[in-house]
Amino acid sequence: MKYLHLVLRSLFRSRRRTLLTVAFLAVSVFLVATLQSILATLDGFANNPNAANRVAVRHKVSLTNLIPMRYQDWIRQQPEVEATMAIQWFGGIYQDPRNFFANFAAEPEPIVRIFREEIVEYTESEFKDFLRDRNGCIVGKSLADKFGWKVGDVVTLQGTIFPMNPRLTVRGTWKSKRQADEQVLYFHFKLLEEGVPRIAGRVGSFWVRAKNADDVPRLIERIDRHFSDALEPTQSETENAFQLNFLKMMGNIAAIIHSITGAVLAALLVVTANTMAMAIRERTTEVAVFRAMGFTSLQVLGILMAEGILLSLMGGVGGIALAWLGAGAIQQGIGSVIPWLADFAIPTETLLFCLHASMGLGLLSTLVPAWRAVRRPIIEGLRAL
Repeated sequence: MKYLHLVLRSLFRSRRRTLLTVAFLAVSVFLVATLQSILATLDGFANNPNAANRVAVRHKVSLTNLIPMRYQDWIRQQPEVEATMAIQWFGGIYQDPRNFFANFAAEPEPIVRIFREEIVEYTESEFKDFLRDRNGCIVGKSLADKFGWKVGDVVTLQGTIFPMNPRLTVRGTWKSKRQADEQVLYFHFKLLEEGVPRIAGRVGSFWVRAKNADDVPRLIERIDRHFSDALEPTQSETENAFQLNFLKMMGNIAAIIHSITGAVLAALLVVTANTMAMAIRERTTEVAVFRAMGFTSLQVLGILMAEGILLSLMGGVGGIALAWLGAGAIQQGIGSVIPWLADFAIPTETLLFCLHASMGLGLLSTLVPAWRAVRRPIIEGLRAL
C-alpha cells in the first residue's frame, strides 16, 4: 500500500489506453466465463446423479434403428429390473422450428415410476386423465409456461421423422428440481403406432429402471449378451452415457469451447503484454530516476508488477461482474433455444478460475518487460534527460 499512489498514477498515465485495455479484458473474461459455464451446465445434464439406476437399451448400430417391442418382455423378467418403458423420440415441431423441445411417444403408465426423481410434483387426477386419453399428453411446467399452455389446451406437433401431425390435448403438468427436466412433452406410444403402422411392434429404445445402482453393470452386460446374436442386437448403457452420446450429435462441444477459451486467453496475454511493454518502455527514464533516488531494483520491479496485475485484475473483475449480472438474461436466451441449458448458471468455480487466470496473465505479461527495465543500467536510462 506504501507505493499505491505511484502504481495508480502510472497506470492511468494514458487513460484511454488503460480503459480500452480494461474493456477488452472484461469482455474476454465475460466470454470465457460464459463458455465455461455452458460446458459445466451440459456436463451436469449428462452426469445426473439421480440417473444412477436407469439404463437405456437401443439398437447397437444406431439410435435411428428400431428394435422389437418383444424384447421388453424378456428384460422385464430380469431380477434386477424394477420397471421398463418403451419410448420413441418423435422430434416434432411446434409452430416454428425454433421452438425446439424434447417430445417423446412413450408407454404412459411407467413414466412417473421410471422418472420419479425428475417428476417430483404432479396431480394424480391429471395423470389419470392422461392415461385415459389416447390423444392426451403431459408436459413439464417450465415448458407449459413458456408457450402459455394450460390443461385442456390442444397442441399440434408437426412430424419431421414420422409422417403424422398429432393433435394432443394437455392433460397435466409436472414440476422437477431442474428446469431442464421440465422441457419435455410425453404422449401415448399407441398413438404413434396407429399413425405410423410400419413401426407397429417396434420402438427406438427401452428405458429400464434397476432396483439398485449396483445392479446396473451386471444388467447391461446380460441384456447385450442375450441379444447379441439377434437380427437387431442391442446396446445398453447408463442414462448419463446415453445423454452424453445424444449431446455429441451436436458436435464435440467440449473441444470447441476449450479451443475458443484457449484462443481468448492467448489474446488476453498478447494484449496485456503489449500494453505493459509500451507503458514500461515509455518510462525508461523514470525507472532510472527511481533507482538513482535510492529505490532498489526489487522495489521498482514490485511497482511495475503491481501495475500489470492491477490492470488485469480490473479487467477480470469487470468481466466477472458482467457474467454474474448477465447470467439470468443468458439463461433465458440460451435456454429458450437449447432446452438442456435451461438451468444455466455461472458456477463459483468458474468465477474463481477467471479471477486467477486474469491475475496470472497480468503477472506473465508484465514480468519480462519489467525485468528488462530494472536490469538496464541506470546511466542508459538517464541519457534522455
